[in-house]
Amino acid sequence: MDMGAVRRATPEDLDALFRLDGVAPGDLERRTRLNTRVRSGEVILFERDGYPSGYAIIRPRSFFGCDFVESIMVAADDRRFGIGSLLLRQVVILSSTVRIFTSTNRSNTPMTALLHKESWQFSGQLEGIDVGDPEMVYYKDRA
Repeated sequence: MDMGAVRRATPEDLDALFRLDGVAPGDLERRTRLNTRVRSGEVILFERDGYPSGYAIIRPRSFFGCDFVESIMVAADDRRFGIGSLLLRQVVILSSTVRIFTSTNRSNTPMTALLHKESWQFSGQLEGIDVGDPEMVYYKDRA
Protein backbone atom coordinates (compact mmCIF):
# COMPACT_ATOMS: atom_id res chain seq x y z
CA MET A 1 0.00 0.00 0.00
CA ASP A 2 1.27 3.49 -0.88
CA MET A 3 1.48 5.24 2.48
CA GLY A 4 0.52 8.68 1.14
CA ALA A 5 1.29 11.86 3.06
CA VAL A 6 0.32 13.79 6.17
CA ARG A 7 -0.61 17.49 5.96
CA ARG A 8 -2.67 20.11 7.74
CA ALA A 9 -6.35 19.95 6.88
CA THR A 10 -7.95 22.95 5.19
CA PRO A 11 -11.60 24.04 4.98
CA GLU A 12 -11.70 22.47 1.50
CA ASP A 13 -11.20 19.07 3.20
CA LEU A 14 -14.24 19.37 5.49
CA ASP A 15 -16.76 17.40 3.42
CA ALA A 16 -14.31 14.51 3.02
CA LEU A 17 -13.49 14.62 6.75
CA PHE A 18 -17.20 14.53 7.65
CA ARG A 19 -17.68 11.45 5.44
CA LEU A 20 -14.56 9.80 6.87
CA ASP A 21 -15.77 10.40 10.44
CA GLY A 22 -19.01 8.46 10.03
CA VAL A 23 -20.67 10.17 13.02
CA ALA A 24 -20.23 13.80 11.96
CA PRO A 25 -22.70 13.77 9.04
CA GLY A 26 -25.63 13.34 11.45
CA ASP A 27 -24.18 15.16 14.48
CA LEU A 28 -24.26 18.96 14.19
CA GLU A 29 -22.16 19.46 17.33
CA ARG A 30 -19.43 17.14 16.03
CA ARG A 31 -19.50 18.79 12.59
CA THR A 32 -19.19 22.22 14.19
CA ARG A 33 -16.29 21.10 16.40
CA LEU A 34 -14.43 19.53 13.45
CA ASN A 35 -15.01 22.66 11.37
CA THR A 36 -13.63 24.85 14.19
CA ARG A 37 -10.58 22.59 14.67
CA VAL A 38 -9.78 22.59 10.92
CA ARG A 39 -10.06 26.39 10.71
CA SER A 40 -7.75 26.79 13.73
CA GLY A 41 -5.09 24.54 12.14
CA GLU A 42 -5.47 21.76 14.74
CA VAL A 43 -6.26 18.93 12.30
CA ILE A 44 -3.68 16.88 10.44
CA LEU A 45 -4.85 14.42 7.86
CA PHE A 46 -3.43 11.41 6.15
CA GLU A 47 -4.10 11.57 2.44
CA ARG A 48 -3.58 8.89 -0.18
CA ASP A 49 -4.38 9.36 -3.86
CA GLY A 50 -5.86 12.78 -3.10
CA TYR A 51 -8.37 11.48 -0.56
CA PRO A 52 -8.22 11.71 3.25
CA SER A 53 -8.07 8.29 4.93
CA GLY A 54 -7.50 9.47 8.48
CA TYR A 55 -7.05 12.49 10.69
CA ALA A 56 -5.92 13.58 14.13
CA ILE A 57 -6.95 16.63 16.13
CA ILE A 58 -4.18 18.17 18.25
CA ARG A 59 -5.25 20.77 20.83
CA PRO A 60 -2.21 22.89 21.76
CA ARG A 61 -1.52 23.25 25.49
CA SER A 62 -5.11 22.36 26.36
CA PHE A 63 -4.41 19.67 28.98
CA PHE A 64 -2.59 21.09 32.00
CA GLY A 65 -0.38 23.13 29.67
CA CYS A 66 0.42 20.16 27.42
CA ASP A 67 -0.80 19.33 23.93
CA PHE A 68 -3.74 16.93 23.82
CA VAL A 69 -4.77 14.56 21.02
CA GLU A 70 -8.52 15.09 21.05
CA SER A 71 -9.33 12.55 18.38
CA ILE A 72 -7.87 10.13 15.86
CA MET A 73 -10.07 8.76 13.13
CA VAL A 74 -9.21 6.30 10.35
CA ALA A 75 -11.67 5.36 7.62
CA ALA A 76 -13.20 1.94 8.32
CA ASP A 77 -11.82 0.41 5.09
CA ASP A 78 -8.33 1.74 5.80
CA ARG A 79 -7.89 0.42 9.33
CA ARG A 80 -5.15 -2.07 10.19
CA PHE A 81 -2.73 -0.63 7.60
CA GLY A 82 -0.66 1.54 9.97
CA ILE A 83 -2.41 4.86 9.39
CA GLY A 84 -3.28 5.30 13.09
CA SER A 85 0.35 4.63 14.04
CA LEU A 86 1.56 7.10 11.43
CA LEU A 87 -0.81 9.77 12.74
CA LEU A 88 0.25 9.20 16.35
CA ARG A 89 3.92 9.49 15.40
CA GLN A 90 3.21 12.68 13.45
CA VAL A 91 1.36 14.14 16.44
CA VAL A 92 4.47 13.66 18.56
CA ILE A 93 6.66 15.31 15.92
CA LEU A 94 4.31 18.29 15.55
CA SER A 95 3.62 18.74 19.25
CA SER A 96 4.39 22.16 20.72
CA THR A 97 5.09 20.59 24.13
CA VAL A 98 7.53 17.91 25.24
CA ARG A 99 4.76 15.79 26.79
CA ILE A 100 1.60 15.00 24.83
CA PHE A 101 -1.58 13.49 26.28
CA THR A 102 -4.59 11.68 24.89
CA SER A 103 -7.44 9.62 26.28
CA THR A 104 -9.87 6.93 25.24
CA ASN A 105 -12.68 4.98 26.80
CA ARG A 106 -11.68 1.69 28.41
CA SER A 107 -14.08 -0.04 25.99
CA ASN A 108 -12.14 1.27 22.96
CA THR A 109 -9.77 -1.68 22.79
CA PRO A 110 -8.45 -0.90 19.26
CA MET A 111 -7.28 2.55 20.41
CA THR A 112 -5.85 1.19 23.65
CA ALA A 113 -3.91 -1.43 21.67
CA LEU A 114 -2.64 1.25 19.29
CA LEU A 115 -1.44 3.43 22.18
CA HIS A 116 0.40 0.49 23.74
CA LYS A 117 1.93 -0.47 20.38
CA GLU A 118 3.20 3.11 19.96
CA SER A 119 4.66 3.13 23.52
CA TRP A 120 2.32 5.69 25.06
CA GLN A 121 2.35 5.46 28.86
CA PHE A 122 -0.76 4.98 30.98
CA SER A 123 -1.30 8.01 33.24
CA GLY A 124 -4.57 7.18 35.00
CA GLN A 125 -8.29 7.00 34.54
CA LEU A 126 -11.15 9.43 34.93
CA GLU A 127 -14.52 8.32 36.21
CA GLY A 128 -17.88 9.94 35.55
CA ILE A 129 -17.48 11.10 31.95
CA ASP A 130 -19.19 8.08 30.37
CA VAL A 131 -20.91 6.16 33.15
CA GLY A 132 -19.51 2.65 33.44
CA ASP A 133 -16.79 3.26 30.83
CA PRO A 134 -13.83 5.13 32.39
CA GLU A 135 -11.67 7.46 30.32
CA MET A 136 -8.12 6.09 30.19
CA VAL A 137 -5.45 8.83 29.97
CA TYR A 138 -2.10 8.24 28.23
CA TYR A 139 0.97 10.35 27.52
CA LYS A 140 4.10 10.29 25.42
CA ASP A 141 7.27 12.36 25.63
CA ARG A 142 9.06 13.61 22.56
CA ALA A 143 12.52 12.09 22.19
